[in-house]
Amino acid sequence: MPLAIRAGRLIDGTGAAPVPHALILVEDDRFTVVAREEEGAIPAGFDVVDASAHTVIPGMIDAHVHIRGSGDPGDRGFGESDSIPTLTLKCLRNAVRSLEAGFTTLRDAACAHYADIAVRDAIHRGELVGPRLWCCGLGITSTSGHMDREKGLAPHLHVDGLNNVADGPVEARRVVRQNLRFDVDFIKINATLTEHVRRYQGYCAPEMTADPMAAIFEEAHWHGRRVTAHCYGGPGATWAIEGGIDGIEHGFYLTDEQLAAMAERGTVLCPTLSVVGRFREMGQAALPPGQPHLEAWRKKAIAAAWDMVGRAKQQGVKIIAGTDAAMPYVRHGTTAYELEMLVEAGLTPMEAIVACTGGAAEAIDFQDVGAVKTGRFADLVFVDADPLADIRVLNQPEHIRAVIKGGKFIKGDPAASATAAPARKTA
Repeated sequence: MPLAIRAGRLIDGTGAAPVPHALILVEDDRFTVVAREEEGAIPAGFDVVDASAHTVIPGMIDAHVHIRGSGDPGDRGFGESDSIPTLTLKCLRNAVRSLEAGFTTLRDAACAHYADIAVRDAIHRGELVGPRLWCCGLGITSTSGHMDREKGLAPHLHVDGLNNVADGPVEARRVVRQNLRFDVDFIKINATLTEHVRRYQGYCAPEMTADPMAAIFEEAHWHGRRVTAHCYGGPGATWAIEGGIDGIEHGFYLTDEQLAAMAERGTVLCPTLSVVGRFREMGQAALPPGQPHLEAWRKKAIAAAWDMVGRAKQQGVKIIAGTDAAMPYVRHGTTAYELEMLVEAGLTPMEAIVACTGGAAEAIDFQDVGAVKTGRFADLVFVDADPLADIRVLNQPEHIRAVIKGGKFIKGDPAASATAAPARKTA
């Protein structure tokens, strides 16, 4: 049944001023009319949803998650011990937690065994209920890099499965094309890492050299995919930015010069402040045991991250919201915590909302989501408070009264009842 939604106030995800008393018509899974209530009419046969006491926003986007891990302390989501069926079920469970919190789209920034692709496709076919997934399959790394699956194993051991290691341009092209076999939505690489330099009090070191990066960018762009990088700063960040990468994830130690280059080139920043927010909140409990150098790195990250985001905003860098859910205490379903962190870093509440709606959709190249516009997917969140006055309400489940994905209620109903309305001009 098509829906007619009377919204007390609409924040449409574009950054435009909120629209009071909005009328939103939904047919099938798309928005067909978005107008002021006095300017529109409700056709016969539409179910009317009275959200006149609510703020309505687009379904939100978490632009950096790992659905393979829960974020619970001690979760083994990034190990290789789970069977593929177990891993896939965990991916679905974690994705649904975010959906129920109002995040109707997730960008999964590297999984294992292409389990993210399997879940994405089953949701798209309607076989499973879950958020829309934007997936990269395997993250591309180098030997001993951030996502080298054999790092830390005894030298006589080998992990079976498709290889995501690329130490040169030829291997880099091979791994991109391997991901394309599974119709990935984007490509994720690892440009810098911190593991090798923590004991020397270093911020980050290059993980992948400029030549394989350039091959990845060219191959991916040939096939219409954007590329983003796990990257904290240093020369690896410079090579990535100058080489034409589309996005930087984390970026805690980016310099003013690097940020200026990103602003000039349109390189997007996804700072994942939730990680350092939980570092600050939980202290050493958020760190895995047996890595004594992590505590110093944790303190450096806390000192740098919010400042970097503030400088990025001043430079005009496009900032989007992603949590890195699956990191310690960064749990799926608490993803709007990232918006609180972005506001602390200097974004306005409206800018933070755009960073997880229309701005994120544009940045990740998923143009059918993120905004309440005619023709886009009918994904909505109904909030019984004002997120522009207090962004924290989006991370408080009691204020998320309903979630719609593709014109269907996933959670709740802001109205006591919905009744078919005759054709008439709304008052």
